[in-house]
Amino acid sequence: MYKQILGRTVALDALSGIRRSSILFLLIAVGAISTTEAAEWRIEPILRVGADFDDNPFLSVRTDFEESVNGTIVEGAAKIVYTSQRTDFSITPRIRNRKYDSDTDLDSDDQFLRVNFTARTQSTDFRFRGNYSRESTRTAERADTDFDVDDPSDIPEDESGRVGIRDRRERLVLQPSILFRMSDISALSARVNYQDVRYDEAFAGILTDYTDSRLTLSYSRAFSPRNTAILATSYRKYDTASSSESVNGVSLNVGFDRRFTETTRLRAMAGLEDTELVGADSEMAWVADISLFRQLETITLLAQYRRSVSASGVGQLGARDSVNLNFTRDLNDTITAGLGARIYQTSAVNDTSQNFNNQNYVQLRSNFVWNLSETFSLEADYRYTFLDRESLGESSNSNEITIWLNYAPRPMIRSR
Repeated sequence: MYKQILGRTVALDALSGIRRSSILFLLIAVGAISTTEAAEWRIEPILRVGADFDDNPFLSVRTDFEESVNGTIVEGAAKIVYTSQRTDFSITPRIRNRKYDSDTDLDSDDQFLRVNFTARTQSTDFRFRGNYSRESTRTAERADTDFDVDDPSDIPEDESGRVGIRDRRERLVLQPSILFRMSDISALSARVNYQDVRYDEAFAGILTDYTDSRLTLSYSRAFSPRNTAILATSYRKYDTASSSESVNGVSLNVGFDRRFTETTRLRAMAGLEDTELVGADSEMAWVADISLFRQLETITLLAQYRRSVSASGVGQLGARDSVNLNFTRDLNDTITAGLGARIYQTSAVNDTSQNFNNQNYVQLRSNFVWNLSETFSLEADYRYTFLDRESLGESSNSNEITIWLNYAPRPMIRSR
């Protein structure tokens, strides 16, 4: 009855046109950028050259198969930004080339594109985020801490542990959303998260192409300037190339948003997600998202615990418990340090599943950036990765060190 009341069937059918409508939304939004209000265009190019060392790049569980490699990485990007009183827009194309003389199978030419658009009116906020990536499976499927996160909900739930497969992954994520302020204390919002993942080659029983679509509707009400209650429901559709049947799901979450100060925010959500599995009874799982975000002039801190029903390239949805920790600090005017961790534990939603790869994953990362001048900087990046695969009954780890020389010329700015 609950699903019928929510009209899940209609909502899930509507998700089939998300990709096309999201792109159309972006084009209309960009075309609607005002030409009358004061605005600024800015281009921020950056070129990076790195020396990379990894003592176990494929996370092999056998020490006699471990192979240390040295290589070079060249990366270039240009962030194009438009800002005005009511509109923010940015698009960042990025390319990256990895070359390893000792193992050419590790070589990779990768492409990335990130798009952000926000438009504000007196009563509504429109937002669109899009991410495209095409890179080697070794790096794409290897969960990575990211210090450039300003919204915990944007942290991806990438697969981890399939880095031994020498393939390429293409991933498209579209996230349009709208918020309507009903009054000074209440608001309605709708958000779509559409993900399309494809592999150059499918590996039977290991990797398969998939799409995952989720529509979330939420209502929020402020009970004080710092405390807001939230009620959210979502509809889900998961399709894979290995099955002609879709996996559908519906969830209900409640929570709150607490702003302790202008710089510190806590958001906590918890609820249940009911998933209709192919060839099995539906499964009910509890889900949660607890995030603490603090940003000062010289310090940024993000701490998150998330339990979710997540899409994967194995052809099944999985239950995932994850912890994300990011901490960055400006030590002085020229040196910035960062510490981060991503910790996962994955298991099958259905306990009778025979193919899901239960595993534990940990990545610890440290990062130092030394600004040599206004345009040049040195960067040292260290990552320790640990992976425990239940299906193999063994674990593996790796140490990766990358030294970067970054060149970021002054941004090109045009105001009107």
